Amino acid sequence: MSTYDTTRTALGGKHATRMLCDEVFRTLETYEPTSAATLSGLRSLRAPRGQSTTEVVVTGRANSGTSGLIEALNAINPHGPVVFREWDHDDDNGIMLPIVLMLFDAAGPIGSTELGELRRLNKSVDKVVFAITKTDMHLNWRQVRDRDAQLLAIHTPRFTGAEIHPVATPLVHAANDRRDADPHAAQALAESAGVDALHAAVLENIPAPGTDYVARNVLWGITAALQEAQATRQRIGRDIQNNPEINKLHRIRAELLRKRGVGRSDDLTAVRADIQRGRVELGHSINEWARTTAGLTRSEIDALDGAALGDYPARVRSLTRVGHEQNNSRTEKYVGTLFDKRSLPAPEKPAPDVAEREQSDDATPPQLIPKRGSEDYIFALVGASAGVGLGRLIFGPLSLMPTLDLLTIPLTLILGIVVALWMLRVRRHVTARGRLREWTAEQLAHARAHMERHTASHLVNAEQQLAAEISRIYDEKIADTDRQVAQIETQIRALTGQRDSELAVLTAEINDITAAVERSTQLLQGPRDRAEPEESS
Repeated sequence: MSTYDTTRTALGGKHATRMLCDEVFRTLETYEPTSAATLSGLRSLRAPRGQSTTEVVVTGRANSGTSGLIEALNAINPHGPVVFREWDHDDDNGIMLPIVLMLFDAAGPIGSTELGELRRLNKSVDKVVFAITKTDMHLNWRQVRDRDAQLLAIHTPRFTGAEIHPVATPLVHAANDRRDADPHAAQALAESAGVDALHAAVLENIPAPGTDYVARNVLWGITAALQEAQATRQRIGRDIQNNPEINKLHRIRAELLRKRGVGRSDDLTAVRADIQRGRVELGHSINEWARTTAGLTRSEIDALDGAALGDYPARVRSLTRVGHEQNNSRTEKYVGTLFDKRSLPAPEKPAPDVAEREQSDDATPPQLIPKRGSEDYIFALVGASAGVGLGRLIFGPLSLMPTLDLLTIPLTLILGIVVALWMLRVRRHVTARGRLREWTAEQLAHARAHMERHTASHLVNAEQQLAAEISRIYDEKIADTDRQVAQIETQIRALTGQRDSELAVLTAEINDITAAVERSTQLLQGPRDRAEPEESS
């Protein structure tokens, strides 16, 4: 139980408002010394003593029928305990007023002028009665009244649910004019005017005699200052809770984690695709070289003759050597473009296959001249037979001449021998060409296989190096990302700890202020205090 509750219970409720003013003022002085200094002079104010009448001050928008309504209200009971008058400069902020009548105009909802007046009354006057005038002139006054009630609840929650009394002052004059001629009509007009109902509502809200209404007004002022302090701290608390620096660090951390390692699989997939493309393109180049070289060697072997056949294996070795060099150059160039495209250092060249190259260069040339065999004897016999037959045809007419008849036989034999030797030479030459073609095809096939094996080995080595370099780069990026994330998390923890400390202090202040506000509003909005005797000065 608070000091206020204990004291109020002990004193039976007397001077409760004044005591609560002192208590909540100390709270205000603790957290808002500037506002407390402004309100400190109001605590000494007291309600006037010995007044037989209570003044009800009427305020509202200009041209809202204030003077006519005041005249009508005062005419209800000219010598009663209540007198209505307009607000003047001597009323200052209204702290000394027991009750205020606030007028709205049915021509339209309340504006900034009325809202400013309402905020002033919210801070300085305990009892406020509301009325809307000119309801006889505007058929939509009910919609306007409902909108006014909504604006009251939004801008001054204290007045939420307050009744707004409809008033039509001209109907009072019309009722007075018909009072003698038609009393029933006059009474109906008077009820429609709503002035009597408004007068009764004001009387219900008049402070009881001896009530220290000024203390309640002062308490409303202190409570409003505390509510402003509470709202300010709540706004600051929301700003602290929604720390932009912490939110920015969280966004940076989330972005770093989102991008951590992203792209590794795509880059590795691209490397595999480039390697496969290289296999296809370089394989086509090797096949094209093989076809071109095979056609070239066939045409050159067909044109060779005699001893040139024995020198042609050197030509084949030269062609395969050039093919190897061209293929190596194409492969290295393609692999170099793969590394350059990724801005990576030049790859390591694979060790050349020297043994295989030497084996290819040292390949034993074929035995072009075949050994003598039955085929040679058969070709010699066929050639001799053909030569003898040809000699008989050529030298047959010479036998008609006796002197030359003896020469036909040796000439025919010589021609047969020459043809037999020529046939034997042609046969060996054809055999040599066939063997050279076979050897050349074998050498080209061997060179092609070596090129394909070398290209595949080079591409595999390049793929391994590219994958290793890409993995190394991404590992470094991930390590750097982890370092950045660790630094950001350290900053977040530091800022979060600072934020929590500030929020703890702010929450404690808000709790104290909220408790003071709740005690004040509980007294002010609860049942009206019993009459409290004035304190002695």
